[in-house]
Amino acid sequence: MGMEDESSVILPLPVLVHDLGTRAEDSQTQALSTAAGDVLRDHRCFETPQGWMLALDPASLHTFLLRPQDGERIRLPPLEEALPLRCKCMLSDNPTAKPGCAVVVFDLDDSKMWTCNIGASKWDSHRYQLTMFLDGDVPREKNMAKCHGMAAVGGKIYYEITGDELGFIRSNGDGSPELDAMAVDMVDLPLSMPMAATYLVESCGDLFLVVVFFDGDNVHKIAEHAVYKMDFLRPAWCKVDSIGDDRAFLLGGDRIGISNFGASCSTAYHGGCGGMRGNCIYFLNHMAITENFLHVIDVGKGTEEVQRPFRHKGYMMPVRPPFWLVPTECTP
Repeated sequence: MGMEDESSVILPLPVLVHDLGTRAEDSQTQALSTAAGDVLRDHRCFETPQGWMLALDPASLHTFLLRPQDGERIRLPPLEEALPLRCKCMLSDNPTAKPGCAVVVFDLDDSKMWTCNIGASKWDSHRYQLTMFLDGDVPREKNMAKCHGMAAVGGKIYYEITGDELGFIRSNGDGSPELDAMAVDMVDLPLSMPMAATYLVESCGDLFLVVVFFDGDNVHKIAEHAVYKMDFLRPAWCKVDSIGDDRAFLLGGDRIGISNFGASCSTAYHGGCGGMRGNCIYFLNHMAITENFLHVIDVGKGTEEVQRPFRHKGYMMPVRPPFWLVPTECTP
């Protein structure tokens, strides 16, 4: 598999990384230097819900997966072309435990993806077409990775597609991706709360949908939240009032909901998730781009606490909202 250990220092995770680019010493790469030495100094990095990061050397196009907490790496082949400016990376499974795990990079501005199975000799690029029909049968092309959540369960990457379908990507025998969908009604979104953000989260092999409702058009204030679990036998979204006493969901994404991020973490994990409470959602409000407030929602009690982790830091407007790094051990 080509794993390497670059550092014996363990970085406590999860953490929120405040990426200031090259404008300050405490940029994304500097924040990770404790775990990975200087290996990310000149690399583009893409976080994943499984905790691994895809690292790309822009000069050579060499790639590898990096585990931030200890610097362990998994070799990948070089890309044949540079990745576009705005991308999202997903893993189809746990790259150290499941053979055939695919690394998938989505272009957020075009209907294109790049895929590479662990152990493969090259990356492959693929174009796809998702056509939605608006009122009056007006066709519109849809980007599967933009504006909504994605999550990997059972080797498939799921994504929201329409109000009555859930899309997913599975790997063919030759490693190429195949797009498919399952019929399932989307949850009801109240007309009284027109602004909402949705997130797909994999937790202990189950697929969850989290909906954050804002107070009217005010994205700075959360009015309500709802959590649903997918029953694949029916299939249907079933509302739940618990995500587990030893689990926390970490939500965030790129600005104005361009790309949503959802991950699950065990609060009982030794060495990580320090101070996090079970059955809680930690929502980094990337919709209100000038604030970056952290909303801690207790799913069982229905309470909400607002934290300002970057208050009084003197930070300028970041190149992107803060993002989550989670420990790989928290993903089954």
